[in-house]
Amino acid sequence: MKPYVLRVFGLVLIAVFFTVSNLLANSAPGTEPETIAEIDASKKLQEAWTLLSDYYKKPGNIDESIRIAEGISQADPGNMEALLFLSRAWLTYGYIEAGTKEELIRAFENGMKQGEKAVKLEPDNPDAHFFYVANLASLGDTKGLFNSLFMLPEVRRELDTILKLDPNHPEGLAMNGALYFYLPGLLGGDLHISEIYLKRSLGVDPHLSSARLYLAANYIKQKRFDEAMEQLRLLIDDKKPSFYPDWHENRKYALNMMRSIEAKARMEKAGRD
Repeated sequence: MKPYVLRVFGLVLIAVFFTVSNLLANSAPGTEPETIAEIDASKKLQEAWTLLSDYYKKPGNIDESIRIAEGISQADPGNMEALLFLSRAWLTYGYIEAGTKEELIRAFENGMKQGEKAVKLEPDNPDAHFFYVANLASLGDTKGLFNSLFMLPEVRRELDTILKLDPNHPEGLAMNGALYFYLPGLLGGDLHISEIYLKRSLGVDPHLSSARLYLAANYIKQKRFDEAMEQLRLLIDDKKPSFYPDWHENRKYALNMMRSIEAKARMEKAGRD
């Protein structure tokens, strides 16, 4: 299994996503399934979520979840939950299953198309904008640096839209923080602004492992190593991660980062001795 990352502008951005309950809870009021067809679609989508939530356990789970959700979407093109699921699942497929550049492009293009459909269906849905821009940024990076820079204005607009629609959108806040963390200063990168966004994200969802991992990386760049270690320990010891599969992958990154900090400390101590 490849590391679960989302790259933005040639730089790694750990994926930030929803739990099943987050996404379903954000459905519009009055959209509870009423007909037999709607009830059947709801059950099938829950099955797809179960498979996606266990992507780290069995190869092929993501493919099967996509197959189920595509069937729902084909039968009911206006099913918002299915569109959001497909946009998210294709993004996951890209970084977990895709083995070639062509497969990556196909996955992110599919995810972007589903996200775009969701945005058109519900323009004021921040989750739709989030999944659209996540796939958009990933597609740009896969195609190369020029495409990434070309897409930067749209990525910024989408992130601004997400936070206008929902100022406390934890994933939107985290993605903003990661963007400011990685962009060079000439393009607007700023570690202090990044830190503010990441802390805001964790204030909304303290169990969002991607935001905590990026806050640790931010502290490392600022040479605030003790604070970085504290964030990494909190991530590793988290008993209630927002989405276990993502935490499972991010925990590996956290352990590697801790080892790197400890090795650096040993080298500095040896140099003083």
